[in-house]
Amino acid sequence: MVQSPLRSSNFRWLWLGQTLIFGGAEFWFIALTWLVLQQTNSGLAVGTVLIAAAVPRGIFMLVGGAISDRLPTNYVATLAAWVNTILIGAITLLLIFDALELKYLIISAIIFGSCEALLYPAVLALLPQMIKKSQLVEANAWIQSSEQLCDVIVPASVGLVIGTLGVKLAFAINTFAFAFGSLFIGQIGTIPNLLRSQTTSAKQTLKDEIMIGLHYAWQQPAIRLSLFLLAMINFAMLGPLIVGVAALVNLRFDGSATTFGYLQSAYGIGSLVGAFLASQLSEVKTPKTSLTVLSYGLGVGLIILGFTQTVWMTWGVIALMGIGCGLVTVVGITWIQQNTAAQMQGRIMSLVMFAAASLDPFSQAITGVLLEVSITGLYLAAGATMLLTALISSISQEYAKSDG
Repeated sequence: MVQSPLRSSNFRWLWLGQTLIFGGAEFWFIALTWLVLQQTNSGLAVGTVLIAAAVPRGIFMLVGGAISDRLPTNYVATLAAWVNTILIGAITLLLIFDALELKYLIISAIIFGSCEALLYPAVLALLPQMIKKSQLVEANAWIQSSEQLCDVIVPASVGLVIGTLGVKLAFAINTFAFAFGSLFIGQIGTIPNLLRSQTTSAKQTLKDEIMIGLHYAWQQPAIRLSLFLLAMINFAMLGPLIVGVAALVNLRFDGSATTFGYLQSAYGIGSLVGAFLASQLSEVKTPKTSLTVLSYGLGVGLIILGFTQTVWMTWGVIALMGIGCGLVTVVGITWIQQNTAAQMQGRIMSLVMFAAASLDPFSQAITGVLLEVSITGLYLAAGATMLLTALISSISQEYAKSDG
């Protein structure tokens, strides 16, 4: 019987720390959006601040992965977490002394996004270094569950905290959440793998190491296909589930924010269930079947959403899609971790994060364009994209090559 990763104190510190930091980061961006809008009453200003965080996060994600492979991974994660803690604390002080200006928020967003590019690949790369391969499924399920739980709880909490305690105290609370999260990650003890002598040549630059990581992923057919599938699932799902569902509520249902929140919760709840189901799996031989089946299922689900006329049916379809995504995300990431060389974990995990987030702006932009034409057409196009992705996966021999 496989022991639970929770029996490892290092994993418990990592899980507690990343839960607080992930929830704190979501709280930060929601509260930051509200703050900028209140201070400037400008959608352009809000967009500028959010882009200021998103661009460096995307650009430096691969750099963060290379740094995690060059230096002890827990040190990289701890340093990035503490920098963001200090950053939020500085913004809190500026708020308290009424000295906050838009330029400070833009600068803080740039630094925050850059540190996230270091932090998130490091957290995922830490798992294979501190626990056995047989424990990775459950460990990733715990990590993904905490993220999904934050997605359900944090958005509502931000409004409640700001409305009850005020924005200054809300940012102060967020600072303490980050501080405790950073402290917990810093408690990860000495692990031989974390302090191993790196195989990186002293003559190699970060650019060289990034290129080696890209080459490694490309030369591993199964990893290459997994990254493609994860990217396409995110591309086809994000815009239709956020922007598209908002349009559904306005056009077909009562147009209330309550209904929109109700439907948004469906995906988070489904993902939690999916992550729990994944935690019950004993091993992951190959993610191809699960990723392919998920792609077909998501394609059908998106097409059904184009024709749903009732809230309960829409909620049910979104929840089922969430279950599938929650389960397969755990399975896919676990398989990649299990089949990646130890010295490449940071770079490959950075590619996973990049695949999961790099197409977000395009998904939202294309969704907006298609909504101008037809909401049913939007979901038909998204569904067709997923079905085509599933077909490509079905006929691909990538996993077979890898196994051979």
